[in-house]
Amino acid sequence: MQVFEELLEWISIHWVTITVILHVSSSLLTSLHVLLFKENERTSLAWIGLVIFSPVVGTLFYWLFGINRIKRLAQREHPQTIKQDFCNQEKPIDFHELPENWHSSIIAGYTIHPVNCVADNQIEPLVNGDTAYPAMIESIEHAKHYIVLASYIFDYDPLGKQFVNALAAAHQRGVTVNVLLDGIGVGYSWRKSDRALKKLGVQTARFLPAISFTSIRFINLRNHRKILCIDGEVAYIGGMNISKNNVVKRASHPVDDIHFKVIGPVIDQISQVFKEDWFFATGSLIQFPSFKQNTNEQKSNNSVVARVIQDGPDEHHNRARWTLINALACAKTSVKIMTPYFIPDQILMTSLHAAALRGISVEIIVPEHSNILFVDWVMEANFPRITQHGIKIYKNKRPFDHSKIVIIDDIWSFIGSTNWDPRSLEFNFEINLECFDIDFNAKLTVLFASKRENSELVIEDELTRLATYKKIRNNLVRLFSPYL
Repeated sequence: MQVFEELLEWISIHWVTITVILHVSSSLLTSLHVLLFKENERTSLAWIGLVIFSPVVGTLFYWLFGINRIKRLAQREHPQTIKQDFCNQEKPIDFHELPENWHSSIIAGYTIHPVNCVADNQIEPLVNGDTAYPAMIESIEHAKHYIVLASYIFDYDPLGKQFVNALAAAHQRGVTVNVLLDGIGVGYSWRKSDRALKKLGVQTARFLPAISFTSIRFINLRNHRKILCIDGEVAYIGGMNISKNNVVKRASHPVDDIHFKVIGPVIDQISQVFKEDWFFATGSLIQFPSFKQNTNEQKSNNSVVARVIQDGPDEHHNRARWTLINALACAKTSVKIMTPYFIPDQILMTSLHAAALRGISVEIIVPEHSNILFVDWVMEANFPRITQHGIKIYKNKRPFDHSKIVIIDDIWSFIGSTNWDPRSLEFNFEINLECFDIDFNAKLTVLFASKRENSELVIEDELTRLATYKKIRNNLVRLFSPYL
């Protein structure tokens, strides 16, 4: 007892020295970890600054949120002997008679993400929930064997209840239904949709649950994918969550968005991503039928050459970013981007400026007001840098537009769940389709033009007239853009 009292007395006398030693040693070890494992210089410097100037808190914050444990977890949880069930058999690269100037892009693309493009796909744009949701529910109602659904947000509102009821009815008639919800996104509806599905017998799982002592470190990593596959016959992907706000004609806070109905062999690649995610979340392998061409369909209508680009903070890290950089390098005439959040990193921004310097028309549409005020400030701070070298950026006056498409020339497009921001490109698990087709691009170009008609071009005079306090505010928040 006397020894314990003497120890306490010694600590009370020397507590400042002890605190300094602990802070210096922990800061040094943490900074060394940052230097060894962080690739981005700006991010590394920001973490080191936080660790040094925020004693204990900065170090704790880094070890909780600054380390990508998912890649190591994926490697451990996805042993190669099991992943072979998921992986495509290696095949020679098929150029599908695409223009020769895209051949180098296809070769590089296969190196970035070793999945081949497949031909004979039909991809139909579905604008807003007014069009997408009825088609999705109808497909669920016609399901015969299997349904897999993944969504970041699944609101338990009148629209969400329609999906719950349709999925439950499918389960009751003998269809195997698997629903995967993000561990954080499910909280948007206070987990009511999750509980309602389970109560009705539908098998659900959460991807990286947030409420757990073992998984709080993953709170910053989200499954942002939106996937619906039915019987291997039809699939839906894009940027649309399940929410009444996407039914624009009836919503009090409407959100514009675009989803895509997919028919064709690329469905196998889409369902494969779900199977991997389900296995990651549950440890269980699920069966799902391969796509079979319907002989009653006109094959000539299925002209899109496409492949899945899978991205996330695991073994698929940076594949969306490198796919975009690769495509921008092949652009010859035009680049059109529509995204709800446009905060590209220096590499992507340089690629866009390089395209503009080659005389390529680069146009970007962002919302006039997004659903995140801080992001609006960061985008506004970046406008002067973005508009250099002739890049045009437009602010869409519609209610918040969540659409995400990239169109290059008259043949290449990129559709799916990825935003042009650090969170989406660094932390989120995303799914996109890289597409080659003139007719499909023409449809997307018409959509882009209609959005541009309702948009206002950002001009240099407006940027210079911006109030000084707003410039300071915007640029101050911009410093934290990697964490927004």
